[in-house]
Amino acid sequence: MGERHREEVLNTVLATCLGRRGVEADPETILNSGRSRPDVIASYRGLRCAIEGKVADTPQAGLLVLSDARGRIERGIAHLAIAVVYPAKIRTVEFVKLSEALSSTSLEFAVLTEAGDGAWHSGSMNDILAELRRAHDILVRDDVLQQAVDTLNVGLSEVASALMNNRGACDRLIQVLGVGGKTSADASV
Repeated sequence: MGERHREEVLNTVLATCLGRRGVEADPETILNSGRSRPDVIASYRGLRCAIEGKVADTPQAGLLVLSDARGRIERGIAHLAIAVVYPAKIRTVEFVKLSEALSSTSLEFAVLTEAGDGAWHSGSMNDILAELRRAHDILVRDDVLQQAVDTLNVGLSEVASALMNNRGACDRLIQVLGVGGKTSADASV
């Protein structure tokens, strides 16, 4: 019987395959976090991306890998995570052919973010990259929106503080904006 690849090996080779397609994925970027299993981390457009995989011959592979990937995000190890279920046949491919096999095999995967879990997909490396781009765009858009809201809140707080001590300005602003009830000044006009 030939060699049987461990999931960490498959995850590292997947990171290398993604690296050839523009994701800064260094197979040496493995973080040991006090557990027996290391984390394989890639950098995607400035965000840390964990790669978690299970082989389909593992009972409940999809649920387990989704939980592992979600855990990487919840513990702050990564902003994004790729949960992959590798086909069972990939486990016994010769190591020298493993990269080519992963690149040409359809994989079951989900991309998770701090904003939530993505749907399961079946596809190639290009499909994984497309989902990573989509997830990245959502995270960046949400971050930009949050920064705009925070800036607006600071500005509104400053305006409110300035107006609190100026009754005349408040009355005039109420009149100009047409908000609030009639004041005694309005009744005499």
